[in-house]
Amino acid sequence: MRSLQSKLGSGLALTLFAVFSVLWLLVSFSIQYLAEDYIASRLGHDAEMLLSAVHFDNPGNPNLNDTTIDPVYGKPFSGHYYAITSGNKVMSSRSLWDQRLSGALVKPGEHVRDYQDGPESQSLLVISYGFIKQDHSLIITVAEDMNPVKGSIRQFQFRFAIAAAVMLALLVMLQVLILRNGLGPLSVIRGELKSLQQGESTHLDADAPAELRPLVNEINHLLQVTEQRLRRSRDSLGDLAHSIKRPLTILQQLTDKNRDVLPVDINEVLARQVVEISRLTDRILKRARIAGHGHSSARFSFSRDMPQLIETLDMMYSEKSVVTQVELPEAANCPIDREDMLELLGNLLDNAYKWASRKVVLRISMNAELAVCVEDDGPGADPDQLEQLDKRGVRLDETKQGYGFGLSIASDLVREYGGTLSFGRSVKLGGFRIDVTLPVDEVFTDPGNG
Repeated sequence: MRSLQSKLGSGLALTLFAVFSVLWLLVSFSIQYLAEDYIASRLGHDAEMLLSAVHFDNPGNPNLNDTTIDPVYGKPFSGHYYAITSGNKVMSSRSLWDQRLSGALVKPGEHVRDYQDGPESQSLLVISYGFIKQDHSLIITVAEDMNPVKGSIRQFQFRFAIAAAVMLALLVMLQVLILRNGLGPLSVIRGELKSLQQGESTHLDADAPAELRPLVNEINHLLQVTEQRLRRSRDSLGDLAHSIKRPLTILQQLTDKNRDVLPVDINEVLARQVVEISRLTDRILKRARIAGHGHSSARFSFSRDMPQLIETLDMMYSEKSVVTQVELPEAANCPIDREDMLELLGNLLDNAYKWASRKVVLRISMNAELAVCVEDDGPGADPDQLEQLDKRGVRLDETKQGYGFGLSIASDLVREYGGTLSFGRSVKLGGFRIDVTLPVDEVFTDPGNG
């Protein structure tokens, strides 16, 4: 989608181009109209000059006093011509040489403007005037070549077009600067949103222009409400797990105390269900301890979050003294949501710690994709279990030998990000191996929305 700045800039450029084009046409037509009007007024003066030079003799024949006529009418093809018509007699200027000038039939007191092709490809503006002198009617037709004027007009149009193009370019560049300055707060907000997405900040700066301040306030309010709801949800889940612990202990004690009273099958079912609920609550508490209280929009940090995760798991499995070998990429931050990454790595490492004898290896690399490999030196998993783990929606009971419940959660999370997850046996350690790949170019998009 095109940016707002490009839309405004292109719209303004098109508008300015249209305005300057219309202005160029209006100026051109106006200049041409004014030039023709000026020449027409000059031809009118020449017609009056010719009228004063005409006189009629006794028989009524027209005669012309050449001494009062402008010499330009005597030069051949000078571009200035006249023709005086009285009855059947026509007197033409010497400038016409052997050409003729056609005039319109007009009544006394009237005039007609026309355009004709003149000698030597000249474009003539021709005006015929009707007069009465000494009781004789006559028509005086005067003409002038418009080619020099048209040439000057074309030169003016070209120069005006160049000046308009330069002005248009300057205005567009000025408007681009104005748009960049005016849209600068949007760039600032975009940077703040990126910082917010990467977990570097918790809210947007409220010091925004008046037009953007309501939007910024609504976003900050939404972030605050979402963070509060998420924190309450986490706390409520942890509180629920803690609250269940006491009734579970009582149920366990009652089951043990009445073991001889209850039937064997009922006693086994009760004991198995109590253990299962206890394991589920332990898992919820482990997840709460691993996730901590980080900001909901934060990105996972290899340098900050990874040591804390390893330390938490070491404390949870302190009785096993597991040695963890970690290989991380040079990049300090991972472009994946912190909660999702902790959920993914927490489940993978939790299973590795649970089944490892002495050693767990974690390798993470990030190039075109994010690659995670977790290996342990435990007993590994049977091939039948590997096939079940690879199926979507399968949940294996954690009380049985093998891997399953946490890995299924990790599998669903990887699938939401459009990645891949595979299970196998570690060649170096001999235990279980998990390989995860996530597309880096898509991780900035919320899972499920890509």
